[in-house]
Amino acid sequence: MEMTDDLKDIHQLALKRFKAIDDYERDQRKLAIEDLRFAHAEDGQWSEEWTEKRGDRPRFTFNRVIGVIKQITGEHKQNRSRIKITPDGDGASDKTADVFGGIIRKIEKYSKASNSYDNSFDEKTAGGYGGWRVLTEYQDESFDQNICIKPIVSASSSHYIDIASTEIDGSDAGHQFLITDVSEEEFKESYPDASMTDFTDTIYHADYCKGWFNEGKVRIAEYWLKTPVDKEIVLLSNGSVIDVETDGDALDELSEQGITEVKRRKVKSHKVEMYKMNGAEILEGPMEWAGKHIPLVPDYGEQITIEGKRFTRGIVRFAKDANRAFNYARSTDIEAYSLTPKDPYWLTTKMAAAHQKQLEDFPKKNQAFMLYTADPAHPGPPSRSGAPSVSAAGIEIARQSVDDIHATTSMYPPAMGNAPQLLSEKSIRTQAEKGDISSYIYQDNHEKALRFTGEILVDLIPKIMDTEQEIQIEGIDGKAETVMINGMEKDALGQVVKDKQTGKEIFVNSLSQGRYAVSIETGPAFSTQRDESAQQLIELSNGSDLFAEITPDLIAKNLNLVDGDEFVKRARKVMIQKGIADPTDEEIQELGLDQQQQPDPQAIALTDNVNAQTRKLEVDTQLQDAKTQETLVKTQSETVSAYNELLTTLQKQLDMGIPLSEAQRTLVVTQGDIVAESQAMIRDDEPNSEQAADIAAMIQGGQIPQV
Repeated sequence: MEMTDDLKDIHQLALKRFKAIDDYERDQRKLAIEDLRFAHAEDGQWSEEWTEKRGDRPRFTFNRVIGVIKQITGEHKQNRSRIKITPDGDGASDKTADVFGGIIRKIEKYSKASNSYDNSFDEKTAGGYGGWRVLTEYQDESFDQNICIKPIVSASSSHYIDIASTEIDGSDAGHQFLITDVSEEEFKESYPDASMTDFTDTIYHADYCKGWFNEGKVRIAEYWLKTPVDKEIVLLSNGSVIDVETDGDALDELSEQGITEVKRRKVKSHKVEMYKMNGAEILEGPMEWAGKHIPLVPDYGEQITIEGKRFTRGIVRFAKDANRAFNYARSTDIEAYSLTPKDPYWLTTKMAAAHQKQLEDFPKKNQAFMLYTADPAHPGPPSRSGAPSVSAAGIEIARQSVDDIHATTSMYPPAMGNAPQLLSEKSIRTQAEKGDISSYIYQDNHEKALRFTGEILVDLIPKIMDTEQEIQIEGIDGKAETVMINGMEKDALGQVVKDKQTGKEIFVNSLSQGRYAVSIETGPAFSTQRDESAQQLIELSNGSDLFAEITPDLIAKNLNLVDGDEFVKRARKVMIQKGIADPTDEEIQELGLDQQQQPDPQAIALTDNVNAQTRKLEVDTQLQDAKTQETLVKTQSETVSAYNELLTTLQKQLDMGIPLSEAQRTLVVTQGDIVAESQAMIRDDEPNSEQAADIAAMIQGGQIPQV
């Protein structure tokens, strides 16, 4: 593309900024690449100097650092870090925070973000530099955009950050570069209209252009920068903040809907732009990014600044010399052993006479005995003189080198699961925790990078998902849920406002209302958590009848079972009927608990019988002079028997899940009182009076449900 004067100024400034970063970090990045080769390349542990010195002599490699790296990266993969979104101020809600979290999990799944995170963690553990990026891409044959998380491959040689940045996550960087080296042919094919066609011009090899054109390679860079802008913002009564320049036309219409302006102010802000460039010109751009953060995320190993100089390293840096010493000592020992002559038998010609064949087979066969001819001149059998032994010093150097590797990495055998002398589970766990603590900085810095990624996404999502649409989000358990955003529907998140003057539709997106905080949770993956929960519930159930009764649905829910949902459904049905679990609204409808239950005809007949017996008892009590005590006792016995039968029938009704009617509840209480009064007259026979009292108490206490 033809460069204007403004683009030329931007290009020259970009070259100078890149050179400043390169000069500042060149030695650290060179060491980081050396660390990566040392840990992962087949012949990366022998320096050019020692390779040249040894010539054709043996050079053996015993990679003692790769186990340390695997220990740290394996721990990371077993305990994943997850982005968590929570409300943080007025206008924010738990529901919207859950939607944010679900969208982010969907983005991570769609873009296979775990691959990006793992690549970063592996690179930074060995070399100190890692990272990933957030980008957008159009869906096939549509104008909808997907947000993706992709790896930054070989961050130590491709990702460069503003040297003025002091935050470990790079969030305060004013500019960043992401570079790629391509062949001249590939460059010309990708950018046929580029003004530069000859890469040999001396102007392109000035001091600040060094490295941009080298050995048939052309460096292409994404140059990201924050450009300062002034803007006016308005805080609305619903908690959202809008830009007056872009969305201010709808303020009148918002006011008619009750969404009023709370306050406004002018702010110093910035926009994020990206240019594609090489050492000669701007190739594309500016391309404006929707968010306010540069979407490149660094992930460092260990980093410290000493007298203004920033040092970045991984676990390998200080272990290299010890591993080199080990390789040298072992190679020397093996070489010496291979060149050491075997201890031969010494014998005279006369001794060997007549035994030539046996002597030839001696090195090849394990012979039980050797024959020889006695030689008077040399009394005694053939003898050995003793071969030189392998250097004890070499063996000691190798042993000490292993200890040095453990010391420089702070990862000792017990922390790596290699401690046969530790027999108790507690001691093994304690040593493993010490190893985790010594390497925790790698996980901690990774979580900081992940937190910044969450901030990038929370800022970006409302700006990309800014149309009325139905989207799928993903729960922490991996189950999908559909939500509507930016629509007028009752359950939609957000609303559409049309400016009457211009006809412009402005989406007052509830995803942009209020502030949301980003935090990180670290622990086993959900499937692992579920397995652990199921095991714990099973153990509790085995040790307690109470837990065994109240946990069947929870156990089934956490087990990975075929037809597991049906298992849960059946278990809950039984538990609801027994009153152990409260039904959900859906279960109330499915089980018909929202419909009036018809009392059992037998219960109605028994109720009528009790009423009749009670009326008879009242008349007999008032006419004591006409009735004998024997008649009274008989009547009372019949009444109590009928009452007991009523209680038994009602209990069965409750067991079937049919609640008592109000009339039945009143009858039980009233008749219980009458029976109790009549029983006071006859103390010798009180059949089932305790059951009656219990039922009455349950009704009065509200434990028996009322229709």
